[in-house]
Amino acid sequence: MSLDADDIEAVAARVVELLLRQGVAPGRYVDAATLACTLGVERDWVYARAAQLGAVRLGDGPRARLRFDLEQVRATLADAGSAAEAERVPPAHVRPARPRSASGPTNVPLIRGRSGR
Repeated sequence: MSLDADDIEAVAARVVELLLRQGVAPGRYVDAATLACTLGVERDWVYARAAQLGAVRLGDGPRARLRFDLEQVRATLADAGSAAEAERVPPAHVRPARPRSASGPTNVPLIRGRSGR
């Protein structure tokens, strides 16, 4: 059995129809990178405010993927008044910066190698 282009199109249309009946809008949930691009912000900004933006965690564990409902995010930002006001909302979690490795003292003379350079 093989499907032609019209059969495939009919199946796809039926799947969309069934999803819409169940309240699932195609493309409604997006990942952090897509949301950042849509809002014109950095992806880190999205992750830092994931809780305020209504992130949905896919799976268990600390590194489970996040998805965002575009309509809910837009409503949240509209309630905040403006993107500038939303920027002032403190992030839910900010990962602390990693300490930089200390370099040695700067006044130590270098050892000359065999090449004499």
